[in-house]
Order: sequence, then structure tokens, then C-alpha cells
Amino acid sequence: MNNAFSSLYRTKSHYAIVTTIRGARRLPPRLLSSPCSTLRGPLLARQISTESRKGTSGPQDKYVLLLSTAATLSWLLYARQHGAVWLDSDKRNFTHPDPLAPNNGIHQQKTTNEIQDTQKETLKSLEAEDLPTEKAILTTAPNVPPPITREYPVILDVDLTAVAKLEQLTNQYKYEKWTFNNSVPGPFIRARVGDVVNLKITNHDESGMPHNIDCHAFLGPGGGSALTTVNEGETKTARFRLQNPGLYIYHCAVGPVGVHIANGMYGLLYVQSEQDLPPVDKEYYVMQSEFYHEPPEPDDNGQMSSTVEFSWPHALREAADVVVFNGSEAALTEKPLKATLDDTVRIFFGNGGPNLTSSFHVIGSCFNKVYRDSDVLSPPGQCVQTVSVPPGGSTIVDMKMVVPGTYTIVDHAIFRLEKGAKGFLNVSGEPRPMLYYSTLPPQPCEGCKLHP
Repeated sequence: MNNAFSSLYRTKSHYAIVTTIRGARRLPPRLLSSPCSTLRGPLLARQISTESRKGTSGPQDKYVLLLSTAATLSWLLYARQHGAVWLDSDKRNFTHPDPLAPNNGIHQQKTTNEIQDTQKETLKSLEAEDLPTEKAILTTAPNVPPPITREYPVILDVDLTAVAKLEQLTNQYKYEKWTFNNSVPGPFIRARVGDVVNLKITNHDESGMPHNIDCHAFLGPGGGSALTTVNEGETKTARFRLQNPGLYIYHCAVGPVGVHIANGMYGLLYVQSEQDLPPVDKEYYVMQSEFYHEPPEPDDNGQMSSTVEFSWPHALREAADVVVFNGSEAALTEKPLKATLDDTVRIFFGNGGPNLTSSFHVIGSCFNKVYRDSDVLSPPGQCVQTVSVPPGGSTIVDMKMVVPGTYTIVDHAIFRLEKGAKGFLNVSGEPRPMLYYSTLPPQPCEGCKLHP
């Protein structure tokens, strides 16, 4: 028998038959009394007893030998067909095919070149995209642009300008915020999946600080930041195709990234799916973020200044001095959100961070639907009380307002209430005693910060 097909070697009372059968049928019990099998690479060596009665070969031994030889021959023929085994002694180099490459690895260099050519063509076509052009409707928090009703993609012109401005941060202190389009958070951008965002960014920050845009909806290195970095007085334009629906954070990513975010440079981009979420009565834009500042310093008159400055040590320790909604302590208390009884209210909620995770909660209400992590393709969660939103993350929640009154928006890491994380939603309408009733009028506790 050819040694390439089967290797037989004799011991005192055993032959070894080399075979590749891994799940072979069980041998007769008498034959299993031999020493255990050994595994060598892809070949399975089994020692099989050849002892017979009175020096003659038994029919079981012949059966095993025949089965093993046939299996080995079948495997070798199969392997030779696939180029993995040769029956001669020539040394050959064998390259494993790439299962993900076309033609199982054949002409791989050509395929790579073709891919690169396709990428170049894609970039060229994006630059000269033959789509209608539309100017994006940009809104300042808490307002949201109206739903997009068109059923086709467009080139969506989005203009953002980086500006630093001194604004009220808390009821006590002012702070120089770094803004997009003069607001913190930056404007809400609404688009549709398939749209090409034609982003124009201009830097009017007189401090000389460069700025850019990293948008979590832009697929590519840096989320667009390397293409959009602008120094003072510069303007740049870049295009990005929106491939994934959802609610995405955008922010400045110039180093140190945390400083730019901590000073107010963030916003939300909502990419509608082809089948958008069910319509609701009211839509609002809310972002949570925190600020880190040094203690106020005395002014020229010896009085404590009403302006505070950014604190690097506080930010490194993640020891937030201020936690707010929509950029200031008074944003949602002096100008509450509004709804009418039986309205369904949708909140597009984002967490700019830069450090703290939000436990978003509306006291007295329940989120009838929650699109967790702004996943608008999966079925929403239902009847959710509190939603965790990490820095750089977002969520979409729907609430049915069934009782009139004032509802308080909080981060349920509740001591952040003392740092400014509070807002109100006022619902107008007639009382609903069948749902909410007492013989006595409401009486908030003295010094209560949760209810006006």
C-alpha cells in the first residue's frame, strides 16, 4: 500500500493507522482496549489492536483497516483538489484564500486597486452630486425644525459659525461660552437619511482658538473634524453623506477636546429614517451638560466678580460646578416647555457632557416610548421612568400628558438639582380628578426647588 495513503507501523502487538476521521463510527469494543488516540496537526492517529485468535486476522480487523484506508484516500483526493496537499515531495508555498475577498483571494491586488478606484469615484461623485439643494432649517433650543416630508435626498446646506460670547450661566455668575451660531447648545439640525450635508464652518472666535466639527453621524476618520478645522477668520466646506438614521451629537474636537466641549461647543443632528417616527403634538430639543469654573475673583473695587472662568483642575477631577439643561440654569425655568392636556410630547435629548452620565427623568410623568440611544429602527421601550444617557449620547422620548400642571425635568442623580439641573414643562387643561385628586389644594414644601 502506498505510504502516502496510509502509514502502518508495527509494534509488538499493534498497528497504527493514520487517518483523518474525527467523528468516525465507534470501533468494536474489543478494539477500543488499545492505547488512546493521539492528535498530530490535522491527522488523527489511532492505535488499533491486531491481536487475533490463534494467529489469524479477524474480520473486524480487516473491516477497520479497509474503512480507514478508504477514508484516508477520500480525504487526500479532496485536499488535492483544493490545493492543500500534494502527494509528491516538492516544496510549495500555499496562501490561504481570503474568504471575504472576491474570487477566493485570486487577483487580490487587482481587487484592491478596483476598490480604491471605486472610492475615488465615490468622492468625485459626492463633490459633483446631482441632487437638488436645500438650505437646512436650524433652530435654537428648545425649538425643533418641522418634520421633513420629502421622499428623496438632497444636498443640505448647513452653516455653522464658532463664536465666543459672555453669557449668564447661573443665576449668580456669567461665563464666556464657546458657541456654534451664538447659542449653547448649538442649533438643532434636521435631515433625512441619504442627504448629503454640505457643511460650511466659519471661525469668528477672536481669541484665535481654532475650531471644527466632529459629528457622530459622519462616517469617516474623525467624524469630519480633520476636514473642518478652521483658524480665526477662516471658512471651510466639506460634504458628508448621512447613511444611518438616528439622533447624533456633534461637537468641536480641537484639542484639548474636553475644553471645547466643556465651554459649550455641541449640538444635535437628527437624521430621519425613510419612515420617520409617528407624528406627535409637540417636539422639543433639550441638552444636558456641565461647566467647570474657578471661584470668582475680586474686581477692581474689591467686590467679588460676577464672572467666572473655566477650571482645568475641576474638569480633570470631573467635579462639575454647574449642571444645566440648554446651557444655563434658567433656560427651562424662566422659559418652560409648554403642552396641552392629552398632547404627546417628544423630547430629543442629548448629553454634551463632557464627563457626567445623565439619568434623565420627568417628575410626574412616564415615557410612553423610549428610543434608547436614539435607535429609531428598533421597537421602542415602553413605560420607562428614567433613561441613562452617557456623554456623547442621546435618546428620544415620548410622553402622553394626561394630567394638567407643572412637570419638573431633572437628572435623577438628584444632587445635580443643586447645581442647576432643572427645567419645567407646563401642561394646560382642565383637572382630571379621576386620575389625580385630593380634597386639599397643592402645597409645595418651603424652599422647594422641584416645583414653582
